[in-house]
Amino acid sequence: MEGASVIWGLVILAAGVFVSVYGSLLFRFVLAVVGFAIGFYATMTLLPATNTALQVLIALIVGGIGAAVLYSLFRISLHIAGALLGAVIVMAVLSLIGWVGGGSMGVVSWILVLAGAGVVGFLGNRLGNAIIPLATALTGAALVVLGFSKLFAPNVGAASNDPIAVLSGGFGFVLFLVLAIISALAQFQITDLRRRLLR
Repeated sequence: MEGASVIWGLVILAAGVFVSVYGSLLFRFVLAVVGFAIGFYATMTLLPATNTALQVLIALIVGGIGAAVLYSLFRISLHIAGALLGAVIVMAVLSLIGWVGGGSMGVVSWILVLAGAGVVGFLGNRLGNAIIPLATALTGAALVVLGFSKLFAPNVGAASNDPIAVLSGGFGFVLFLVLAIISALAQFQITDLRRRLLR
């Protein structure tokens, strides 16, 4: 296992755990962590791995920029939560199709993911506050599976940088579903408890 894969896996795994656990409690900070994870993951995927230290340094800088951008966009947080929810749902559906049908859809899948993010993001404020626990549960679960796939590629899913391909593996998809359900139920319980205590 390469050093870059270990760093990559640990960073994304830690981000996923934070998002899954603190999703609705610390949503502004969760937005920053999601922005960081997206920037870090995209940079590690797109940048050639010629120099691991330089690649990680650039990924940390781009991740920091992503964190600052999403943190500052808190006023439209329901739209961002909707975009995250739409993107992850489309990725999960496409990965299920890939798991059953075998194969990735390439560029078409990413167009569908962006369309799902756009549509649900646009409707985000109309879906109410329940969108935050759902979005963070699914996003956190996806990040955890992506982190595990970098650390334990043969066991979790495809040895790929494509999240849809990773989730297309049987174990990766089941792990994603289980983590998403546990996180969503826990967040709804915490939200309900806080509402009752604040009455």
